Amino acid sequence: MNTIISGSSFPAIRGVQADNEYYIVMCSLKRLRKVFTFDEGTLPVEARAQRTLNTERIPEITNYILSNRDNYVFSAITACIDGDSQFTPIGDDTHQQKIGTLVIDEDAELYITDGQHRNAAIAEALKQDPSLANETISVVFFAGKSLSDRQKIFKDLNLYPVKTDSSLSITYDDKPDALLSKKAIYQSPLLSKLIHMEKSNLGARSKKLISHSAFNKATKELFDRIDENNYKSLLPKTTDFWESVVNNMPTWVLVYKDEVSAGEVREEAINAYSVTFQAIGIVGNWLLKNDRTWKKTLKKLKDIDWQRTNKKDWEGRCVFNGAMRNSSVAAKLTAIRIKHYLNIPLSTKELIEEEKLKEAKNGF
Repeated sequence: MNTIISGSSFPAIRGVQADNEYYIVMCSLKRLRKVFTFDEGTLPVEARAQRTLNTERIPEITNYILSNRDNYVFSAITACIDGDSQFTPIGDDTHQQKIGTLVIDEDAELYITDGQHRNAAIAEALKQDPSLANETISVVFFAGKSLSDRQKIFKDLNLYPVKTDSSLSITYDDKPDALLSKKAIYQSPLLSKLIHMEKSNLGARSKKLISHSAFNKATKELFDRIDENNYKSLLPKTTDFWESVVNNMPTWVLVYKDEVSAGEVREEAINAYSVTFQAIGIVGNWLLKNDRTWKKTLKKLKDIDWQRTNKKDWEGRCVFNGAMRNSSVAAKLTAIRIKHYLNIPLSTKELIEEEKLKEAKNGF
């Protein structure tokens, strides 16, 4: 390889995968836009090795950076060098051979293979917060890669994508609503045994009644506002409310005592599904604000027929032809029916929704 006269240089670490060299460099955020200047998305699909940029994702990622200014975390950007590059180690021994300077020829094209949305979001965040400029992100460069090489790398990097389960994401989240729901679970032996902290889709053999993502969604319905200033004060009430609900659901108590499986309850009844938890959260919102004897009122939950076969109460709300439906509309309609049994007055909007449901059932 000829010595590169002019180009971009980076302190780098050299590695090897499948007999191919790659380099890990640290790049300042302000430098990214100078390094990756070519928009591969302007090319036809056969001439590129990347998806087109989804601009709708950019504001979300940008907001994540700006909202978590002191603790945002990004994985490395992966890129390919189509052209000449040269690595010069700092010395001759084994370790020194792996550390050095990577120089990329000024005529080489640099293509992002993984991380184009992160790159675009960082550029937008810098416009709003220039203090980010000297912070860094790692970039993994694969050297001397043609179009076909880059397409294969893209395919390989996306060969086994595994999206983090929403329950586990919430469990590891530090947003106020996530902190509230997981702390309520952790401090309650009753809730801890019934709620799965990692999985959202619970199998028939799962001993857990409901997922953390479902519990979190229901808890957000319980309060008008959950933020960093009030979530700690809401914790005792959250735990107290949900433990009271559990104690007034006979089948839930049986699951807790290991006398019946959670899968059996889900197979036969609606009250072990996210939509019903959300509906109970909606009902609880009214109770906590308007009923000083809400614990006594919750005892009426015992008298409700939660069976899926109870078409009179649940068909058209959260059950359609025997199958469960999980949506915000279904949760609201289910909450309306629960309010009926708890003798809770309906709002004007709820009365309108109830009338619409009756008309639909009557074929109008």
